[in-house]
Amino acid sequence: MQIDGHPWNHKKVHRVYEAIHFNKRKPLRKRLPARVKNPLVTPDQENVTWSMDFVTDVLQSNRKFRVLNVIDDSDRVAVAQKVAHSIPASRLIRFMEEIIWEKGKPSNIRCDNGPEFISHKFQDWCDGNGIKILYTQPGCPTQNSYIERFNGSYRRAVLDAYIFRTLDDVREITEKWTDYYNNERPHDSLNNLAPMEYRLMRTG
Repeated sequence: MQIDGHPWNHKKVHRVYEAIHFNKRKPLRKRLPARVKNPLVTPDQENVTWSMDFVTDVLQSNRKFRVLNVIDDSDRVAVAQKVAHSIPASRLIRFMEEIIWEKGKPSNIRCDNGPEFISHKFQDWCDGNGIKILYTQPGCPTQNSYIERFNGSYRRAVLDAYIFRTLDDVREITEKWTDYYNNERPHDSLNNLAPMEYRLMRTG
């Protein structure tokens, strides 16, 4: 074979082809099923719908960590915050079992289309526990605005305000902030009451 008058051996062409990675197939993006818009309603009692999402940050060593945030849509109570270097579907399920053991089980979980939430493991676990997953539509974070607002408050007050050496540092400061958020921090949508104050007033 000749290209521009220069002889080329097909084996050499193949080696060059591999060297510039033209032999690598472009990974296909996983196609999501059609998502139906679920109205963002405020339940009138706890444990009807929990909203959840992840936030990510780094330690002083530049090692990444993630925080799973879970709130109750009915009164914005921070149900739980779980900190780990990584939270794949298997660990997410374990965290959820710990949370449910302590707080009770929700009827619904509202979340985005992150890989952990759309995994078959997590879907099967929810199905086996009678929990319906309310997926938001891609590119529509406002459909999960309760947790988005919580994430923003948590990031400003904790993640952006401190330098963490270890995960235990993250957990300690997060736990203190969560207690403040639930019991002292006024919330505009709750008549300027803290989430737990609002829950006690509503159920009392």
